[in-house]
Amino acid sequence: MKTHSFLKGAAILALAGLISKLLGALYRIPFFRVVGAEGMGLYQMAYPFYTMLLAMSSAGIPVAISKIVSENMAHRNYPGVRRTFAVSLVFIAVLSGLQSVLLYKSAGFLASEIFRVPAAAHSIRAIAPAVFFVGLMSVFRGYFQGFQEMAPTAISQVLEQFIRVGTVLAGAYIFLPAGLEYASAAATFGAVTGAVAGLLFLVGLYCLRPYFKITPSGHVGSPKDYVQSILSIICRITVLALPISLGGLVLPLIQTLDAVTVPGRLQLAGYTVSRSSQLYGQLTGAATTLINLPTVLTVSLASSLVPAVSRGLERRSFNEVKRQIKTSVEITILVCLPAAAGLMVLAGPISNLLFRCPEAGLPLAVLAPAAVFMGLHQTTTGILQGMGKTFIPVINLAMGAAVKLILNYTLTALPQVGIMGAAVGTVAGFLVSSYMNYVYIRSFLGWTADYRKILLKPAFAATIMAVGVYFTYAQSTIILGSDWATVAAVLTGAVIYFAALCFLGILAEMGIALKIRK
Repeated sequence: MKTHSFLKGAAILALAGLISKLLGALYRIPFFRVVGAEGMGLYQMAYPFYTMLLAMSSAGIPVAISKIVSENMAHRNYPGVRRTFAVSLVFIAVLSGLQSVLLYKSAGFLASEIFRVPAAAHSIRAIAPAVFFVGLMSVFRGYFQGFQEMAPTAISQVLEQFIRVGTVLAGAYIFLPAGLEYASAAATFGAVTGAVAGLLFLVGLYCLRPYFKITPSGHVGSPKDYVQSILSIICRITVLALPISLGGLVLPLIQTLDAVTVPGRLQLAGYTVSRSSQLYGQLTGAATTLINLPTVLTVSLASSLVPAVSRGLERRSFNEVKRQIKTSVEITILVCLPAAAGLMVLAGPISNLLFRCPEAGLPLAVLAPAAVFMGLHQTTTGILQGMGKTFIPVINLAMGAAVKLILNYTLTALPQVGIMGAAVGTVAGFLVSSYMNYVYIRSFLGWTADYRKILLKPAFAATIMAVGVYFTYAQSTIILGSDWATVAAVLTGAVIYFAALCFLGILAEMGIALKIRK
């Protein structure tokens, strides 16, 4: 029954995460059409420091609180459960509140001196209160998860994203006549409305479901004992949350590197403030959005790999673990490689179809290979986490971030390279991090990738698909027009790729392997 409950909770969270990620990716298409590349750039500049603050204050809080609550419940320490919730709520309220104020007060400095785009200050101020509300929400989520109740977290995630997306689109449309900076600020305020909606749902559920509220208060002792109890809870939360927060800090750091370096280096290359914001918006708002779409599957795959690998190693079933690794890497490449090839060939037409910005196809074509390396990074990270090597992916991603920073700084300032330099930096950064993950997996488990089966055959199939896509688009544009020709080329590419996989026997080999595993 406990196993069933755990799997049910994991499935609920996975479904909610998938819905949230899809909403988070797809809303950018209509939003980009409303505010354009420059407005998207102003919008994106508000998020790097915001996500960094969230990683520091909230990323590991639900896991830490849920662990402490579940431990106290196992020992029937009801006063400990109540103290943990109360202390956590006050502690996070103070911490995230200070961070919100700090972000709001420093908005002008960040926009003018760091991003070198003064108009971005409105967006930064608009998103600042969300740090406080998300922090409080993380405490309630951790509390419910401590009772093995995953539905409250899942529902609050989806509700938060729905309200956020609605606010983004409505705010951008309503405030666009006042100027792009105000439309972008209204859109970033969606993070606040979404967080408030999720928090109100959790607070309401807490009040309406009294069996979650532990009534026995217990007796702590003297004031000194009471203070020591509070400090011990804060220390325990910090110790448990810190590794997760550090891991969650690296990706926001990479986004911050783009926000800090790209606009300023583009201006050094001779672009105006407005033009540098447009190019930054094309990279982060259009190209990166499309690159992230195929990784929705690899994120779920990585999440499922953690318990599977951990369980296999616990049973010392090393051959089974190696088969799981091989299958997961194969699936990652089979999904991400054709996506990268298609985005590279149809970069301009797809950007025009979705965002009405064909110019965004230039950074998209350069960024397309990152779809493969991001997918491999996520999959190999899940493998390493399942092996208990939680800090290794963080270190490897930090190495990739360093490579990205160097390339951002050097290439983006070159007039003949411009925004493509930042795209090259992203590709190189994830190439380094994914390869280093593979090196550690090979070192720890002795698993070596069979490049002929895992890479060469799918690459050949993707090449055939890319050629078919190119000629389909070229021949059908005159008859159907650019948009419908793009749709026809994408559908044709999917059919060609599937046929190539069947012809090369890749799907048959995977089917046999899965049957053997069963």
